[in-house]
Amino acid sequence: MPSGTVFIVDDDPAVRESVAALAEIRGVKVRAFPSAEAFLSAFDPRESGCLVTDIRMEPGMSGIQLQSTLRQRGIDIPVIVISAYANVSNAVQAMHEGAVTLLEKGCSSEQLWSAISTGLERDEANRQKRRNHVEMLSRFRELTAEEVHVMERIVEGALNKVIARDMGLSLRTVEGRRASVLKKVGAASVPELVRQYVEIETVYGRRPSELLLEPQP
Repeated sequence: MPSGTVFIVDDDPAVRESVAALAEIRGVKVRAFPSAEAFLSAFDPRESGCLVTDIRMEPGMSGIQLQSTLRQRGIDIPVIVISAYANVSNAVQAMHEGAVTLLEKGCSSEQLWSAISTGLERDEANRQKRRNHVEMLSRFRELTAEEVHVMERIVEGALNKVIARDMGLSLRTVEGRRASVLKKVGAASVPELVRQYVEIETVYGRRPSELLLEPQP
């Protein structure tokens, strides 16, 4: 059974109740809100789960606007959009904002639960990825400044003897630091070190050496 909370945002009480019943009967926690604004004021991004929202709510923010606001805030909770006005334009907008899917109101309970299950599973996968990235960076933070400088040259593809010459070090010193870098970051090989290095750079938007050598608060 997927874990997490199903957050329901819909201005129709009957819809909120029906979606809530669908989740609760399967043992999944539910929190329901009558508007996007009410959800945003109460939601804690540390809470795991997925969001089910109507595409059109009056008055106030639409489901698409809610998706956009969440994305602008860096919140990547999976979103299932439901609508009585489903069309190609709405579907394109919803998917562009990262929706799991767009369903028409009146869809079967099996379709809706399948989408919710996918959303909950996706959220857990995303959270596990973030935990993995934090753990990966923490391993890199075990490197000394000297090891970071050698790592940079290794990732660039420089040979040990070239690194030794350029940095004014003995070959044995470079070999020792190279071995220490691989051991500390948990990489069995240089290609694995490069993969982790690139992944950190992609996730954090900065070279690992910049993150590692900046003063810590």
